Amino acid sequence: MKQPYHDPWARREAWRYHPIFSRSAQLRGAFPGLGIATAAFATYCVVEHFFFKKDDHHGHGHGAH
Repeated sequence: MKQPYHDPWARREAWRYHPIFSRSAQLRGAFPGLGIATAAFATYCVVEHFFFKKDDHHGHGHGAH
């Protein structure tokens, strides 16, 4: 019976296929605070929309700019 193919460089190339070097891990590492920043900005927008309503007619007479 034949022996299985033995690649002498297989151990040195194995790091390339480790999950930490995948494309998704690299993209996640490129923008480390993006998720937290997006959640914080969305929360800010919701709070501003519901709690800080702008009163357009306060203090302006007709013809005031």
